[in-house]
Amino acid sequence: MAVFSQNEFETLLDDPSKNIGDDVQWTDDEDHSPTVEFRIEVHSTAGYPLFVRGSYNFLANAAAFALIHRGVGRIYCLCVGKDHHNPTCQAHGRQA
Repeated sequence: MAVFSQNEFETLLDDPSKNIGDDVQWTDDEDHSPTVEFRIEVHSTAGYPLFVRGSYNFLANAAAFALIHRGVGRIYCLCVGKDHHNPTCQAHGRQA
């Protein structure tokens, strides 16, 4: 994977031209779990190689939405209804 600086990350996030111009199409999880998923391209004037991947598990009532940079990997994620770990493995979210 490529190196992605904090400055590059902040420039990308601050770019107001990023948009999703298509409708989100949820599909069943290919592994037959109780999850629906989507993947959609993010358009921008700068042409960042981005897409959003989303999932929702209706049994766990939990969702995740990740901004993915094709050259770097996941650069931003929102988890709703479940715990998660940052890359440094610091737990966030609900704690037991």
